[in-house]
Amino acid sequence: MKKKLTVAGMMVVCLVIILCIIGLMTDSLPQFAPADKYKDLTGYFAVEPGEGEAVMVVNGEVSEVSAWQVDGRWYLDCEEAAAMLGSRMYADYEENVAVFAMPQDIYRFVPGVTGYDTRTGRVDTEQAVIVARGEKWGVSLDYLSEYTDFNYTYYEDPSRLVMLANWSELTVRPVEKACKMRDEAEKKAEIVEDLEAGVSVYVLEEGEEWARVTAADGYSGYVENSALGKGSRYGDTQQSRTPEYTHITRDYKISLGWHQMTTQEHNATLEERLANVQGLNVISPTWFSVADNSGNLTSLASIDYVNAAHAKGLEVWGLIDNFSENVDTLVLLSSTAARTNLINQLISAALGCGLDGINLDFESITEERAPHYLEFIRELSVSCRNNRLLFSVDDPVPQFSSHYGRREQALVADYVIIMGYDEHYSGSQEAGSNASLPFVEQGIQDTLAEVPASRVINAMPFYTRLWTETYGTGELSCETMGMDEAAAYVSENQMEIYWDADLGQNVSERDSGEALYRIWLEDTASLAEKLKLIDKYQLAGGAFWKLGFENAAVWATVQEYL
Repeated sequence: MKKKLTVAGMMVVCLVIILCIIGLMTDSLPQFAPADKYKDLTGYFAVEPGEGEAVMVVNGEVSEVSAWQVDGRWYLDCEEAAAMLGSRMYADYEENVAVFAMPQDIYRFVPGVTGYDTRTGRVDTEQAVIVARGEKWGVSLDYLSEYTDFNYTYYEDPSRLVMLANWSELTVRPVEKACKMRDEAEKKAEIVEDLEAGVSVYVLEEGEEWARVTAADGYSGYVENSALGKGSRYGDTQQSRTPEYTHITRDYKISLGWHQMTTQEHNATLEERLANVQGLNVISPTWFSVADNSGNLTSLASIDYVNAAHAKGLEVWGLIDNFSENVDTLVLLSSTAARTNLINQLISAALGCGLDGINLDFESITEERAPHYLEFIRELSVSCRNNRLLFSVDDPVPQFSSHYGRREQALVADYVIIMGYDEHYSGSQEAGSNASLPFVEQGIQDTLAEVPASRVINAMPFYTRLWTETYGTGELSCETMGMDEAAAYVSENQMEIYWDADLGQNVSERDSGEALYRIWLEDTASLAEKLKLIDKYQLAGGAFWKLGFENAAVWATVQEYL
């Protein structure tokens, strides 16, 4: 017997049908979409400022470190100011002094004391530029902003300092029509805040349809590109506050050869080293070494050598290194007294023998040493600039030393020299080229991301390595050879040679049955390929390690390209 639907049952069925229809219409018709929802911004900055503190929001990024207030002025930890704002204020806690290197002067501050010392005397300030807070020091943001490209605005609820820094890298876009900034790149996402037409936002990330931006009040989110105008560099609208650094440069290509020496008697080998040389205009004798952690100097400098080089039309850039076993580079460079002592002795020695420049070759700069190394470069640059001494800095390729701060080096030094070699070295896990063309070119490209091409010099090797891989033991060893020595070894052992176009050099190998011998040769052909990169990237010149390792034939090639 069939049951009939009751009136109530029919109403239930109809209701279900109606709900289904509404559901379908909701998905397909925008007028049935749920209303926009605003994001709960409670705890948005994820940092709770204490009494008298403010959250730091720099270019849309929230710092875990807060600024603090003293007598109505804002202060920020010195190390954090360096990392976030590019501050050059250097804190030496051991010697109770903060150092601020300017282009031609060095300011020294004592925590909690108003005023500071310069080369020419004392400068008064209303408040202390540096204040102590526990074990750390804070630098006045108002003072720092006079010499650094950043500005800030204070906002309440929560207490925060919203900063715009690194102006040259910051892109600003105008809001052309009122829009909503959302917490995700989609129209259904929650709203962070409403943006009115006429305001500006700062771009954190560009997308095809949406841009991730930060607003003037420090809140960040996504805005449709259709609501924004064309982007421009923020720095173009601001008057830079970074002090102007002048550079001593040459209007011709630099062609530099390093002259290695370990004793005073080696100064007499200048004539021998230059016997076949063509196309060289700078010679760099390895005269100076740091003797100890107090910054005392060992010098082999000779005025007769400088006069002889000048008579041959060569400039002389004296090299200083940190290779002594008696030197702990971290201890040395983290001491303001030691840095000052070393710089004073070096400048005195340079002026005493008539040098044209200083070449800094400090190696094994770890990340821990890097901030102190950069401070040393800043301070040395001041003395070089004031005494008209050209100042160059030697760096490994960025692949091995991304923490060296080349952008800062380029600002204060005259030339940055890429040591474009030691791709494979004693201690490498596998045999390989000392300076293959791709390795050298990558080093140049990476350096140019931070340093203007007009002040980049690429250094090339006159040496290579003979690699020996002993069968059965897995032992890998190498021996350094100059060009003539390597060519003689290949000839005497009747080794096969083939040109590797990808590496830009000749490769030679021999299998003795007991071991495999291989050499990635440095010769006129490989040098020519590297020299071509100087013109390709419009570099300031080339350098060569070291005089005495080259074949006489290379100088015609050097002269052709430099």
